[in-house]
Amino acid sequence: MTAFADSDDMVARFDERTLKDLCSDTGVPETTLSTNAKMTAALDDATGQILSAVRVAGTYNVSDLTGLTGESLAYLKRITCEIAMANLILRRVEKYGKQSAEVRKSQKELLDMLKGGARVFEVDNNIAAGKPTIDGPTADDYQRLNMLPDRTKNFYPNRQQRLPIGR
Repeated sequence: MTAFADSDDMVARFDERTLKDLCSDTGVPETTLSTNAKMTAALDDATGQILSAVRVAGTYNVSDLTGLTGESLAYLKRITCEIAMANLILRRVEKYGKQSAEVRKSQKELLDMLKGGARVFEVDNNIAAGKPTIDGPTADDYQRLNMLPDRTKNFYPNRQQRLPIGR
């Protein structure tokens, strides 16, 4: 499978000089990012991390994400690029020091939001991903149960005091 973003997407979102510096191990900035193995690895790793997060949550499958278009596709590319940039920065912990810890934290938060459904993509089957559903009997269902407290009214609290507010 190909990554959700490519080096052109990275250049569109981050400074090209910084990316070329991060992809170099010699101190001389790389000349071509599209064929750089470190850039490709960072993007592939980011794609794997995203797939892992959404599979744990059970919200999307690979075909859902590869079929995105428009703004949802742009957002997926943004997430992929941010995670790939974090992966590249983590290669240079000695250079970026304190920033690498912040990057690691933001990367974890981003993946946790995908797992938890706080960030969703425009996929018809998953539009309500992460939203809780309320299940249980309504007040009318509860009224028809003819339970022991209903038959012994003077002993138990009345129904309004036993039901959650609004049910």
